[in-house]
Amino acid sequence: VEYLYTTEVTAHRGASALYPENTMSAFRGAVELGADWIELDVQQTRDGKIIVMHDTNLARTTGLRQDIWQTDYAQIATLDAGSWFSPAFAGERGPLLSEVLDFAKAHKVRLNIELKPTGHETDFERAVVDLVRRADYLDQCVITSQSYAVLERIKAYAPQAQTVYVMSVAYGNLLKLDAADAFSVKSINITSEMVSQLHNAGKEIYAWTVNTQNNLDKMIRLKVDNLVTDNIVRARERIYANKTSSIIQEYLALLSGF
Repeated sequence: VEYLYTTEVTAHRGASALYPENTMSAFRGAVELGADWIELDVQQTRDGKIIVMHDTNLARTTGLRQDIWQTDYAQIATLDAGSWFSPAFAGERGPLLSEVLDFAKAHKVRLNIELKPTGHETDFERAVVDLVRRADYLDQCVITSQSYAVLERIKAYAPQAQTVYVMSVAYGNLLKLDAADAFSVKSINITSEMVSQLHNAGKEIYAWTVNTQNNLDKMIRLKVDNLVTDNIVRARERIYANKTSSIIQEYLALLSGF
């Protein structure tokens, strides 16, 4: 059982170390590099479309100094979301969540969909759930947010949806937060006691954003369930190295007992 257990890898905003974040190029790259999950951020446009983009304002990744909630999708669809990263990605667009769901189904990769509310949405949670349901992909997604109220609304509308509470700092009894099926915690704040508490309650814990070898090794030793990372290849290498080392050590210990 111990050998079969493997920490999973989530590509943070896609393969964002190599491609412009939250674009189809980044998602294709994540699949090619062997990610188990793709993490992406969604917001609602002025005309109610669910678009994949991290920042509330469009300036950093498209150059337009305007908030997403003030902008119709037709305008956002014309913006270049790749050139800021590299001229090689000129012309990349911010995709709709529906496009990413179609891609994920076709490539059998699971999605970590983080809702980024601004307070200007209309039925935001319902719109996201409805898209995932329409794609018949609810059991292959987790719906996450840094807003616990968002998770409560998700559970009220779709109790079967798997929810994850994204937290920088976690303290106290997390198990009281029953609208969260799992927790995604900033890696520097994860402790062995926290992992044990959640695992004993049958809940998973994700670590974000884990990129260095030392931090990856630490999270793997703590037995977190999922590494949210910008560096998919390094995460895979460290999981394999740690698992191989552990198995060899246990085997040698077994032999020494004979």
